[in-house]
Amino acid sequence: MDSMTERIAREMGFDESGCSDLGICVTEAVNNAIMHAHNERADLSIDVVFERSEGALQVIVRDHGSGFDEASLPDPTLPQNLMKTGGRGIHVIRALMDSVSIERLNDGMKLSMLKKLTQ
Repeated sequence: MDSMTERIAREMGFDESGCSDLGICVTEAVNNAIMHAHNERADLSIDVVFERSEGALQVIVRDHGSGFDEASLPDPTLPQNLMKTGGRGIHVIRALMDSVSIERLNDGMKLSMLKKLTQ
């Protein structure tokens, strides 16, 4: 997924940093869906949609898991969480993207990420 994301970003004119940010965030979102939403079940699909617009790329990752409450996620910047090996995905995505929304659906979650082209 990472190479496809970066290829699309390069075609749109993103610089190396923007391509890298998009690759990291899409990989993290898909990995979260595999590991947490689907508990590594191969029979559940993950939908990834790339929507190009003037000056931005929106990526939507949709899973079919049980969902989660974003407010209940531990803050990875708190001292008690700094040494944990996981739990930073959503935090990293929010830091690297220009806009992020998380929506609970009847049968899963939808994560929408927007990255703007910088000139």
